[in-house]
Amino acid sequence: MKKMFYLTLIASIVLTACQKELSFETSGVNGGTTGGTGGTTSTDCKSCSYMPVCNGSAFTYADTMFTASSLVTDSFRVIKDTSIDGKTFVKIYSPLSSTYTYYNCTDGATRLIAYNANTLAGNTITVADITFIKANLPVGGTWQDKLTNPSGQQVIYNSKIVAKGMSRTLNGQTFNDVIHVFVEGGIDVPLLGFTVFTNTDYYFAKNIGLIETVISDPQSGTVIQHRAIKSYFIP
Repeated sequence: MKKMFYLTLIASIVLTACQKELSFETSGVNGGTTGGTGGTTSTDCKSCSYMPVCNGSAFTYADTMFTASSLVTDSFRVIKDTSIDGKTFVKIYSPLSSTYTYYNCTDGATRLIAYNANTLAGNTITVADITFIKANLPVGGTWQDKLTNPSGQQVIYNSKIVAKGMSRTLNGQTFNDVIHVFVEGGIDVPLLGFTVFTNTDYYFAKNIGLIETVISDPQSGTVIQHRAIKSYFIP
């Protein structure tokens, strides 16, 4: 259970940047305001159609964890462009969690990085680096991400494109051209091999972004967390 707890926390670091109500204020672009460390950003916010990050975008999600339900809210500021490993990332600040997240989209692959991210247990993950979607892959296409959790164990995320071009109805709204990504999160255990501790289904709608997330226990199938979009605005 402790291992599954860490996996859920690691996933939540990136969920913070992707599944809450977003209000982007881009310094120096389209009349945006200056915030955080200042600077400017010139990245095309809609270059990644399945996970756009645009000035003024807003999303509201209904969040259910076990039996408790709530609306998930937060505000984010796009601070500036920065370079990591020779690629341009957009630096995003969350006042709610007081954290910075870095966003990049290259050839349809959306990558998010958080440095020295704190977990709810008070531990620190030095680098959380996740590729959420590779929209240009065909159905059946796969990729893998590896992180190190606070216990020093290597956490592995195996991702797969399950479906493309599907429709999804959430809270009375129908979304078309949706990509379904399935992710197994687990740890390589000595003598046992790769052991899965969480399953996550992500649904991304074209020109909107992440519309639904379902995190479940792989043994029982019990849904641990469900987030479904209620409203959104893309400028």
